[in-house]
Amino acid sequence: MAGRYRQSSKNNRSRFYILLSVIFVIVMFKWGIPLFMNLVAGQGAERLAAQKDIIPPQNPVISALPEATNSARVVIEGFTERGAVVELLIDDVSYKMSKADENGLFTFDAVLSQGQNKIQIRAKDEEGNESVSEVSIITYDSKPIELSISSPKDGSEFYGKLNQVIDIKGEVDKKNSQVLINNSFVTLDSNGSFVHRFMLSDGDNTLTIRASDKAGNVDEKSLNVVYFP
Repeated sequence: MAGRYRQSSKNNRSRFYILLSVIFVIVMFKWGIPLFMNLVAGQGAERLAAQKDIIPPQNPVISALPEATNSARVVIEGFTERGAVVELLIDDVSYKMSKADENGLFTFDAVLSQGQNKIQIRAKDEEGNESVSEVSIITYDSKPIELSISSPKDGSEFYGKLNQVIDIKGEVDKKNSQVLINNSFVTLDSNGSFVHRFMLSDGDNTLTIRASDKAGNVDEKSLNVVYFP
């Protein structure tokens, strides 16, 4: 009799443990696993958000600027990330601020200082991340170029075949300038001086000598000489 009672108690405990196991599995599937997945997903989203917060805007790109200009005013254009706050820097000093449009385009009107001007654009997004463009250099040169002709003199006359080819001599006061004589290029030496051989036509000859620098400053001289065969 006692044996049967012990066996029955043992069977009841087994059923109780089985029932607890079933309840535990149901609870885990219904509440435990979804809770765990939500926690993991939430941490992943936080990490992703943190990564997005440190991505800087696209590096601004400045459209091509002239190497030199004789105008103090210049338009500076380019593109970066749309909606970014853009800041124009001239010689590392903040000059103006604006905002890129929906296409990422920006435009600034600036006044240059005499000589070289270092141009950069800084872009900043809503999170405060920054990026900076490459440096562009533009030279503002408003000083006129001076052209002088030493030979021939205006109104000179030349006679005979031996004098039909003449030397036109002169100089400019700026190195790396360009000189044209009647639209033909002239070679300058390191001091800005030149000697250009020119064949005269019978009668009146008009010589137009034009000098220009990289900034667009121009000086022009016109001479009239006469050739008699």
